[in-house]
Amino acid sequence: MLTNREFRLLEGLRLSPRRTFSGHIRGERLSRRKGISIEFADYRDYGEGDDLRHLDWNVLARLETPVIKTYQDEEDLAVYLLVDCSSSMSFGVPTKLETASRIACAIGYVGLCSLDAVFIRSLGVREKPQRALRTRANYPKLAGWASGLCAESSSSLSQSLREFAASGVRRGYVFVISDGLDPDVFSALRIVGGRGHEIGFIQVLSDEEIDPDLEGDLRLIDSESGQPVEITAGSQVLKAYKQALEGHCQQLQAECVRIGGRYARTTVGEPFEHLFVAKLKREGWISA
Repeated sequence: MLTNREFRLLEGLRLSPRRTFSGHIRGERLSRRKGISIEFADYRDYGEGDDLRHLDWNVLARLETPVIKTYQDEEDLAVYLLVDCSSSMSFGVPTKLETASRIACAIGYVGLCSLDAVFIRSLGVREKPQRALRTRANYPKLAGWASGLCAESSSSLSQSLREFAASGVRRGYVFVISDGLDPDVFSALRIVGGRGHEIGFIQVLSDEEIDPDLEGDLRLIDSESGQPVEITAGSQVLKAYKQALEGHCQQLQAECVRIGGRYARTTVGEPFEHLFVAKLKREGWISA
């Protein structure tokens, strides 16, 4: 799914959620709990049975008081990659789903390299719960899953997000990669955010959706509902469409920000490095 050049671009990066989440196993991410990582946290009095390797011998020699160094623990972060597989994602060249799959692979690779717990989920597809993927050795499993995704779900994005929120998974960094064109997506995002997750929404649109090249009397078919709509595509109609689309995207961004999440928009033809370096890295989604 990713080229050697793209792998090199992602090396050394790590995901940077705003919130702190409790992990289940040791990883490479600093938490607020005391532990045994190499990041110094504080001193405490020596107690019988403490590991003498953490005794501060300089303080003992100077003050004749035994104290132990404590460190911030390093834990894994739960990273959820939620890829929208609704029928509308089949639009575009390459398709929006193909673009979303590559983005998921890139984000997942960054998480795997940091020993985070990466969970993969196809929105709208009934599948067995996946075990967490850890370490870069599991990237082929991630790529195999992503390459097999199909835009054939009959479930709406909002319905799938509500099902995810109700699944009771531990709190973590939730990446929703979708065209976001469901009119009910806003309430669904509030529910996910209300479960304690931090949301990173990456909206993927095609150039034809942003600036459609249409003219004359047309009969359009909704790719998800199958309902036909007859229009006369003139300048006023296209202007109203673009305003409605931009208004929806702005509302989607505002909702993500309101619940403490992040939002980014991309197109199927946008260069990979522009999304990950000029947007996600610059805006703090990922860091070196």
